[in-house]
Amino acid sequence: MDQTVASPVGAEQLSDRQQAFIKLVAVFVLLGGIASAAVFYLMGGAIDVQHANIALLERENANLDAQIKEIATLESDINVLHQRQNAVESLQVMRNVPVRMMSALLQSTPETVVLTLVKQVGTHLTISGVARSNAEVAEFLKNLDAMPARFQRPELVESVSSDTLAKTNGGRRALTFSISVDLATALQPPITPPNAELPAAGKTK
Repeated sequence: MDQTVASPVGAEQLSDRQQAFIKLVAVFVLLGGIASAAVFYLMGGAIDVQHANIALLERENANLDAQIKEIATLESDINVLHQRQNAVESLQVMRNVPVRMMSALLQSTPETVVLTLVKQVGTHLTISGVARSNAEVAEFLKNLDAMPARFQRPELVESVSSDTLAKTNGGRRALTFSISVDLATALQPPITPPNAELPAAGKTK
């Protein structure tokens, strides 16, 4: 009976192949580990860069927010300055209004009309006085209406006959009247003809 005996040479070749395979596997594992480490390192670097970019954007956004708030504050300050400037200009314009208004009022008052009260609230005037007839009151209203640079929308509020005034007026009945009128918003210097005389100061009481 024949018996097969393994050749020592074949066993050695098989062992060499196994060792070579193991070495190859080890090399692949090592290369895979190195590649994984490299990828992990690169990804970590990219993530760090991304975090740095995000932090930079957040700082820039914070700077922009601060600049926007500063601009808003400047705009608010500018608006306040404009309001103050307008207030000063209004005061400068209104400074001479009483003098001009009274001068124009005297010019428009008929000789026979006596003013007893001139009350101003803002740009609104209430004028009270005494006249001998409705015609004189109508003339007064016409004169006021003829001065649009000073007065606007003159209206008769009331006109009442007074028996009490008749006793001091030579027995003639007199009228007490009240007129409502607005001061013109476009204020201009009073227009007085050359050598013109103002009405007698005795018109106001």
